[in-house]
Amino acid sequence: MSEDREAQEDELLALASIYDEEEFHRAESAQGGEIQLCLELPPDFKVVVKGEKQTEYNVCFLPPLVLNFELPPDYPSTSSPVFTLSSKWLTRVQMSSLCSRLDEQWEENQGCVVLFTWIQFLKEEALDFLSIQSPLEVIRVGSKAGGERRKTEAAPTAVKQSESRCENDEEEKKRKLRKGKSEPQSSSSSSQLDPRAVVVVDPRVDILPQLLDFDEAQRQKVFDGKVFCCGICFLEKLGSGCLCFNKCQHVYCKACMTEYFQIQIRDGNVQCLNCPEPKCTSLATPLQ
Repeated sequence: MSEDREAQEDELLALASIYDEEEFHRAESAQGGEIQLCLELPPDFKVVVKGEKQTEYNVCFLPPLVLNFELPPDYPSTSSPVFTLSSKWLTRVQMSSLCSRLDEQWEENQGCVVLFTWIQFLKEEALDFLSIQSPLEVIRVGSKAGGERRKTEAAPTAVKQSESRCENDEEEKKRKLRKGKSEPQSSSSSSQLDPRAVVVVDPRVDILPQLLDFDEAQRQKVFDGKVFCCGICFLEKLGSGCLCFNKCQHVYCKACMTEYFQIQIRDGNVQCLNCPEPKCTSLATPLQ
């Protein structure tokens, strides 16, 4: 086995050992795979919806960036991984900027494996690199006269900042945040779009429910893996066997809550199944 092939195998095996099957999937027919990267959001990160009225949502998770890659035979000694980067909520301008940064990191580390460097950058530094801060703006535009389809645009403020970066190559070179390309400079942002940057969003579909559904699912996944002390039986149990009231965040095991709800229902309190904590007014959701 060549040194390049051995380095590739070591890197792919390391990825498989660190990330679960939902995060990393190794390709069967080639040296490569797909890895889903959830960006690390700061505390109290918000999504703001601007339309007829402004609505604000707290989110802990946003849909992942998806890095698809294939390792050429002469990687890492000579060639860079071949890759695409896709997202549901970043724009092509923003992702093109990330692609250029990945190219730059490869040049800085040529001859060494680079996937972990890329992963760390995308997870921990991408938001700062793109100057994306809370709140993330999502504009929901309704249909207009003439039959124009409804479309959704995510993070317009960040887009403007990214486009400004793209249009000022000389300044970016000085800061070493952008890689100088052989193609001619242009003030048009379209010349900066990287074919490896893919926006995975249907313009006919509202992106906001997808953002909120993903955030809720990831929060539940984190909750299921934690250990909680039931406020009734005082036994420690995994979150997957517990129920948390949304408003007050009090946690009880499902066994205790099943018995508690049965008593309440027998007493006729079907429409008011509240938290067992004394004087707490939090209500169970219909699903709970």
